[in-house]
Amino acid sequence: MTVTLPPELEKAIEQTAADHRVSVEVVVREALEWYLRLDAELLDELAAWQEIRDEASAIVEATP
Repeated sequence: MTVTLPPELEKAIEQTAADHRVSVEVVVREALEWYLRLDAELLDELAAWQEIRDEASAIVEATP
């Protein structure tokens, strides 16, 4: 399977792997396993919090 990642996400994964002294493959596999174990309700709540975070960031960036 091949997945295309945005450059900033790729860099974050590489940095996490380096910080934890594991391979990029290990970080990706563990992240996917964690995500797939989450239940739908928790994923919905996480998405809502991420939306709030994005809105807050936009407000802060727009403030002079």
